[in-house]
Amino acid sequence: MTTYKTSAVPGQLLPPAPLDPQAVRQLARHALDVLMPAAVGPEAETLGEAAGQLAIALCAFARLVEANADDQLAEGEDVVERLRRASLHVHEHMAAKVPASELEARTTGLVDSSLEGLPVVGALSAELLLADGRSSTVRLTHETAHQDVELEDGRTAQLAAADHLIVRDGLHELARLLAPLAQESRPGGGQ
Repeated sequence: MTTYKTSAVPGQLLPPAPLDPQAVRQLARHALDVLMPAAVGPEAETLGEAAGQLAIALCAFARLVEANADDQLAEGEDVVERLRRASLHVHEHMAAKVPASELEARTTGLVDSSLEGLPVVGALSAELLLADGRSSTVRLTHETAHQDVELEDGRTAQLAAADHLIVRDGLHELARLLAPLAQESRPGGGQ
């Protein structure tokens, strides 16, 4: 097992400093030693798989820290992809371990509390471009806490719990990113 050495003192904040590539590599190796065993084998659980992706993300981050200008995009995308995969596994874990009623109440509560001062996606219609050249339109609304997907043929389908958590997080991020633009476009809102 790798021993990670740090000059940090518990309870004391260090002054800001640039990343030390060697220390980041050591941390990545330590993460591999500690986290990867949980991700290996047919019995690996979703948290173990998330742990493995986090370890790989730290290795990718170590490469990003040292990457030349030409490799920044590829190395950065690798970090983001590994973190996305870790996030997917954590969503799968929550969907499997938390009762559906609690997940629904949490989502509804987040929407309701956000409406008290934060932007919320009320409804979203998306045109999905399909591989065969066709398209399909779907719609999500806050009335169903973005859990039910309205399909263009009038049918409704419910998202699986893990997928719903991913959509919920994505819609909150979308609202956060788009709200300043909406504020700027309103009279007296900045333009």
